[in-house]
Amino acid sequence: GKYYSGINQPDIMYELNKIIYDSNLIIPNISFSNPEKLKLEDDKEVDSIAISLPFKGTYKDLNGFLVKLKENPKKLLVSQLSISRDFGDMLDGHLTLTAFSEGDASDSEGTFYYNNENEPVHTDNPFASFLGEDEYYDILEEEEDTEKRKVIDDLETGKVFFMGTSPEVTGNISKINKAKNGKSSIRFEYFISTNFKEERAFVVLDDRNISFKYPPEALGLWVFSYGYSPVTVGLRFQDLDGRKYNLDIARGIDWLGWKYISSSPIKDLKIYPLKLDRIYVQLEANRDEYGVFLFDGIEASYAKKGEKEEDEELPNYELYMVKPGDTLKSISKSFYGSESKYKKIAENNGIDANMDLAIGTVLVIEK
Repeated sequence: GKYYSGINQPDIMYELNKIIYDSNLIIPNISFSNPEKLKLEDDKEVDSIAISLPFKGTYKDLNGFLVKLKENPKKLLVSQLSISRDFGDMLDGHLTLTAFSEGDASDSEGTFYYNNENEPVHTDNPFASFLGEDEYYDILEEEEDTEKRKVIDDLETGKVFFMGTSPEVTGNISKINKAKNGKSSIRFEYFISTNFKEERAFVVLDDRNISFKYPPEALGLWVFSYGYSPVTVGLRFQDLDGRKYNLDIARGIDWLGWKYISSSPIKDLKIYPLKLDRIYVQLEANRDEYGVFLFDGIEASYAKKGEKEEDEELPNYELYMVKPGDTLKSISKSFYGSESKYKKIAENNGIDANMDLAIGTVLVIEK
């Protein structure tokens, strides 16, 4: 039918992402209201949910998006549209859509997986594990290194969804009691068939709000492989304007078992903060590929300390702007309760301990 059989966020996200992917309109995020019941004129009750879409683009981009929205077989009603001019031909705006269901509302809170409605065109089951469901053992287990890493998201709880770039990309996401960290990991099944362009299968991380204010040295995750594969595994980021940035972390799968894979993210501070919104598995044009991966622990890597610093904690610092009448000794007394550390302040800032301080000078004060 032209309406949804139930109010389910992953279904709606799948339809919307197909439209967004094919349009030039920049939509940085998608948010949903709580499902509501509406009574129609014939006293029939239907379930509805509102979808909020901030956007940026030209009038042509907006019109193209609305045309694709109208052509989509599953109907989404435009209930509100506001537009303001940004600069040149660019528009800023906000679009509110409403989806209706013919059946009962489906609460997606208890759902951790999403199946595409499209089935792969072959008779064999493409999602059977290469080693069988009961043969989860670690092959060629990678030894731990001494790199300092912080777990950004253990993927242990919360919601993630499967999504593909076209109907030729299908799959499933579920949880499995096998993990590198914690008790469980994400089991990711995929079938990708490509024609003249690359296709991707996604783990959708929108609800997890994984953001980075500045780039770490490297970023990666744990991946369990059951067999060798030509696919690329990567992470996709989105900036505040909705622009997408891809980070390939493994071009081709050449290991079995668990392996931590990582790469150095974009270092250009001007594009931050960035939100991590997708894990992707990409297949190049004119190929068919299916398989299973386990994903666990998204981690950020930080620079290794020198041997001398191995067991030392780095100090904390505070910035101080010089005011009229300040001297190094008065600042030392203010921060440390004594004038004795004025030479330390001078050393930390590369200045002469006996010099007069210019008003407005910014000093680094070690805590």
